[in-house]
Amino acid sequence: MSRSVVTAIGVVSFAVGSLAAASKGATIQTFPVSFVLTSATCSNLPSGTALTGSGTEKSITTTGTDRNGVVTVRNSTHAHGTASDQDGNTYVFNYSVAYRATLDGGVYSGFISDAFTLAGSGPARLNNGFVGDFVSDFSTFFRAPNVISSHGDPLDFVTGDVHCDPL
Repeated sequence: MSRSVVTAIGVVSFAVGSLAAASKGATIQTFPVSFVLTSATCSNLPSGTALTGSGTEKSITTTGTDRNGVVTVRNSTHAHGTASDQDGNTYVFNYSVAYRATLDGGVYSGFISDAFTLAGSGPARLNNGFVGDFVSDFSTFFRAPNVISSHGDPLDFVTGDVHCDPL
């Protein structure tokens, strides 16, 4: 499973656990993020490119139970920061993911929108993301059984391997 999917699952697992203890209001988390992305995995980078990035991510999660007992989790996460390549060129990146999921039999299913962009003084430029339906237990697996649209080769939707979306 990819690092980005594992990271997202870990963040969401923590958030969902926190929300179970405090079902009113939002859980807001801010933490550092980092990544290494190379042309070996991301075909949209110039050959020989290695990007190293770091920044801050903020995640806001709410959960609620409706009058029929249906549990819904909503999350909006945004990260931004800087990156550099092997030649010392500098870049800025932005990452956003938002989802809404309902719980049924220990499994969450819902809609997700994910985007990652990177631009700067060097030759690397990225603009990728996807929208679709997903299924997860938020602790051991994540899959996107229905990708509605995808651009920029963010990841392998079968294996979860990172391509051009490192967060």
